[in-house]
Amino acid sequence: MSHTDIFPAAVCEVIDFIEHGDMLQKPFPASTNANKTMVDYGSQSHGLFANLEEALLFYQDEDVEPPCYFLLDITADASGDIPPASDEQERAIVRALIHYEEEHNFYEMINQRIKHLSGELQLQSATVSYLADIISGDLFQIAKARLLCKEPHPYFEAMFEIYKNQGLPVGWSGGESASEGQFIIYSRPSTAGTSGSTAG
Repeated sequence: MSHTDIFPAAVCEVIDFIEHGDMLQKPFPASTNANKTMVDYGSQSHGLFANLEEALLFYQDEDVEPPCYFLLDITADASGDIPPASDEQERAIVRALIHYEEEHNFYEMINQRIKHLSGELQLQSATVSYLADIISGDLFQIAKARLLCKEPHPYFEAMFEIYKNQGLPVGWSGGESASEGQFIIYSRPSTAGTSGSTAG
């Protein structure tokens, strides 16, 4: 069985969050370093999405118009900044990270944790699975960026701050690349069971 002691401390922090961290347990705090933005979507303006169903529709919408951009395109742009492993030692540790993820099943860990929130957040099982897929994929990319980038990557570090602060990145506003703009975030409402309201 793989152990985390072969990974740098920054990567271990992400793995520990995947395995033990709280996700979507409370509202995203206004004091976080991650930037908020106002965006128009449908008939409402949003600083933070406070309705998860609406946030996920926004996340899936490839035809959003400027100043908003499809988040998966922005993440792909940011991923292009992650350099390939430069030598056999780095290649071995990347393989070890992939093996660790497969062995411990990041998706299933997160899926089980979100299942416990399904009643509070009124989530159907398909939505729980979809959320687990989004979150596990993002967090694996953050771990990979921390493993291979020589300096902290601003995009992936901001994304990790959002997750650690109980938010969910669902969009991007400001520019067509990962270097120009800011995340649009889903935040759990302040009062459990409240939906359709916005903050910001």
